[in-house]
Amino acid sequence: MKIKDKINKLEKEIEVLKKQMQEKEWVTIDYSVMPKELFVKYGIKPFKIMRKKMRDEDGEVWNCINFFDAKKECEKRGYRLPDVREMLALLEYYKNTQKKVSVNDKEFLGIEELSYDEDVCYEWIEGAGCAFLRGAPWDRGAHAGLFPLYLSLGPSDSGSNIIGFRCASAP
Repeated sequence: MKIKDKINKLEKEIEVLKKQMQEKEWVTIDYSVMPKELFVKYGIKPFKIMRKKMRDEDGEVWNCINFFDAKKECEKRGYRLPDVREMLALLEYYKNTQKKVSVNDKEFLGIEELSYDEDVCYEWIEGAGCAFLRGAPWDRGAHAGLFPLYLSLGPSDSGSNIIGFRCASAP
């Protein structure tokens, strides 16, 4: 790749990152949002999570990415992938506060792009050194919706239009 092409690519990536920062990209999940008991139950601390999934240089949801590359992209920016325990706490709180899980769910606690109607319904999370996919298409019956753990793909898999990610961090 020529230096000029690399510079152009980096400039595009910088613009995308600036745009994400301007969109108030983070949601803080702390004791004012979710009961402290859930933090204790799942052994987690308050955290921040990206409001939306990561975007590529064209502003599209970053998909077809494996776990290792998603993790590397988060770390490159000084963040991490969400922890499975954080997602389990969010799931429990969701189930305790919502009347029912619906295909129309687009957002929960300010976290957006959760449903099957989105371009990427799965996203990488991790825990205890393992890779997990969160989410599932709504045609999966009891295994559908916002928070299921999808365990049939390995960390090196990347599927067309199904695997994305978002970053998390300490508040």
